[in-house]
Amino acid sequence: MSAPALLALDFDGVVCDGRPEYFETAWQAYVATWPHPLTRGRPDAIAERFAALRPLIESGWEMPVMVHALLAGVDASALKDRHAWLQAAPALLQSAGVTAEALGRALNRVRDDWFARDAAGWLAHHRFYPGVPDRLVALLDARARVVVVTTKTERFARALLVGADPLLSGLAVIGREPGRPIPKPDILRRLADEQVLGPDAVGIWFVEDLMETLVVTARRADLAGARLFLADWGYNTEADRGRAGGRIALLSLGRFVGPLEGWPA
Repeated sequence: MSAPALLALDFDGVVCDGRPEYFETAWQAYVATWPHPLTRGRPDAIAERFAALRPLIESGWEMPVMVHALLAGVDASALKDRHAWLQAAPALLQSAGVTAEALGRALNRVRDDWFARDAAGWLAHHRFYPGVPDRLVALLDARARVVVVTTKTERFARALLVGADPLLSGLAVIGREPGRPIPKPDILRRLADEQVLGPDAVGIWFVEDLMETLVVTARRADLAGARLFLADWGYNTEADRGRAGGRIALLSLGRFVGPLEGWPA
């Protein structure tokens, strides 16, 4: 197939880079929630390291923990890859007597308050990857249906898209819903049913920057026909990109902003 019937795109790390916002929000949530924060002043010295380590983070609650880990000088072995980080982060929570749920709520509260108080400032802490907004606008007129599938709250994703180009108000967005998050593979299956794409979802192309999400998707028999792409410009590591192959194709930003026919390697 030279072009998809439905193109599903992750947002953070594929369409938009929000690392400056992540750091500001994570630091404020850390100060508000951690029992004995190691600083109450903005820790500029660790912002760059936080950005570099963003590929290790999957869930929002991990971001304030990463701030603490960097301030506390956690051993580099705990930050070498996602597996090591997933061992270290719960131990840091336990030692501080704080829960992932409390950190997640604090993070959401900081973001909501910031957006309500200073939407322009919040938007300015994000940047779209080069060429992506123009490509999304062009795709609005393509035969393929384009849907953003993200763990970000829909209103935030929509505000960013419209801020990049008002025409993107027409782009479909499926964001995080209240309550228990719906896994992206389940959302893809639902979209395949809506498009009547058959039992193995032939016709879906899915672009994601988190290798673990693509691996889980690739294991689904009811998504066996979907084409899966790892965005090599997103929040992933060299090791992640080295695992691409088979069902999961590595996609460059240059190919992403080009014609769909040029995506399959």
